[in-house]
Amino acid sequence: MRIAAVFVGALIALTGCSSDGGDDDQPNAGQGGVAGIAGASGASATGGVGATGGVGATGGVGAAGGVGATGGVGATGGVGATGGNAGTMAGTSAGEGGGDGDADAAVPDGTGPFPPVTDFEGDGPYTGTTMMNVGPNSNYTVYLPTELAPGGAKNPIVAWMSGGSTDPTWYTLLPHLATHGFVVIASNSVPGIGAEVELGQELIDGIDWAIAENSRAGSEFEGKLDVTKIASMGYSMGSLATFTIAQDERLTTTVHISGGNMAPERVNNLHAPAAFICGIPGDASCGILDTTCDIAGANCAADFEGATTPVFYAQFENGHLGILTDPFTARINGMTTAWLRFQLMADNSLHDRFIGDSCTYCSDPNWMVKQKNLE
Repeated sequence: MRIAAVFVGALIALTGCSSDGGDDDQPNAGQGGVAGIAGASGASATGGVGATGGVGATGGVGAAGGVGATGGVGATGGVGATGGNAGTMAGTSAGEGGGDGDADAAVPDGTGPFPPVTDFEGDGPYTGTTMMNVGPNSNYTVYLPTELAPGGAKNPIVAWMSGGSTDPTWYTLLPHLATHGFVVIASNSVPGIGAEVELGQELIDGIDWAIAENSRAGSEFEGKLDVTKIASMGYSMGSLATFTIAQDERLTTTVHISGGNMAPERVNNLHAPAAFICGIPGDASCGILDTTCDIAGANCAADFEGATTPVFYAQFENGHLGILTDPFTARINGMTTAWLRFQLMADNSLHDRFIGDSCTYCSDPNWMVKQKNLE
């Protein structure tokens, strides 16, 4: 099992079950702060670093190449043609002829300018690829569809920060989002303890770079990104980093996966709708390897209570490593994809999936859902 192989002896910089909020710079295992995993027993070492070995990069992430994603709002009278070589919309399929559609207008079914999707855990309608060592200081990985701006529908921007002692290659979520039409800018940094402010700046730097590339003549992204639809998100320490920049007015939404604040006042930085996706809260004895509680869960719950902006809060029945553990990986990937499509792609068909007492996720036995200020 990959989790056992790569996490034993590695450090994960975490937040979680602190009874008093904790101090970012002085982690303590008893307060659910940050602890090394001491061998196979999973015993916590107070503030321990002990990250043996490297970060176990799993090779390249799905640069699948390939031809012709379905896409766009291609022809009048329907969603864009399947044809097109190498992602260029070279004509429309039979019966859908006509002029180009309006890329900014929603298609009649209300799903927005991108093709409708019903399976969010599965790959989307596009082929994904990866750009390595690009962006500021050549320290970012970009996950993107091979076909940008399909039918003129510009691709939303998603900035990502990983959890402690990991890098983007650990997360199937990132190439998955590329197949659904998002352009993901992920810092290659391996987060350490108490560095969330610096990591937040890296998220900002990635967003700035993407916006600049959208305007730069000759850029692969020139005129193809939707700079009005931007998300920041992360796991564990990456979630904390996102909280530090959540006041940025350019952000349309933020997503926080198993990362509740150890500095509770930072929830006040939120200004846009947010999604909190966390495991079950536990007490001070909750550990990183526990599957019955998430070491960040108590702080996730506190953040929800403290938030004044719209928040969708979903708990899954597992611990902190849920995002890296089947079947929770696929479920978290699917919920995140649906939320980003709802917030960034004008897919209003997803309203009832997230909002209301009878929302789809509300009745899903895999989730325990709370909502605040959502309409």
